[in-house]
Amino acid sequence: MKLREYEAKNVIKAAGIPVPAGFLIRSPDELIPHLAELGNAFVLKAQVDVGGRGKAGGILMADAATGTKVAQELFGKSIKGLPVKEILAEKRLTIQHEYYLSITVDRSSRQPLILFTEAGGVEIEITAKEHPELIRKVVANPLMKELPPFMLRELMGKAPKEIGPIINKLYQIFIEKDALLAEINPLVTTPDGVFAADAKI
Repeated sequence: MKLREYEAKNVIKAAGIPVPAGFLIRSPDELIPHLAELGNAFVLKAQVDVGGRGKAGGILMADAATGTKVAQELFGKSIKGLPVKEILAEKRLTIQHEYYLSITVDRSSRQPLILFTEAGGVEIEITAKEHPELIRKVVANPLMKELPPFMLRELMGKAPKEIGPIINKLYQIFIEKDALLAEINPLVTTPDGVFAADAKI
């Protein structure tokens, strides 16, 4: 079962990983009562089960004045053949740096494989292909309740220390939910702290 972004964010938020303020809408009018909590600038993200939504026009910027019009435009679209029936409206973050974090199953050892890189964002596949040395990886024993400090240091390099607990929380979700993939891309630093700007489980 693949969770949509808003469902995955509900799971990681419950585990203590910060996510941007936001809510789900199923029509443009549902945006109006929530405009105050979104602030002046926000993002509207189509909730469809495909990758590459942003490049396909499924993620649009809006503000209090244009929000309902932009939402109407997005509800009228099909993203890679899928109609947009749900939109996640989220407060726009002031992003300082993007990181990539994922946990999957290592095929050879059948144990959790944790990947982390400072080169996060939409071009992660290109980074993996052209600069694999930028992606740090460790294989963990699934009997461990959390990753030991030496393993976190190996993964994080010079990334801010606040990211360490987030890696551990995502690892715990991965184990508890018996997941095949738990991914935050991008995991972002902002003046207000670290946030999961997108998530997949």
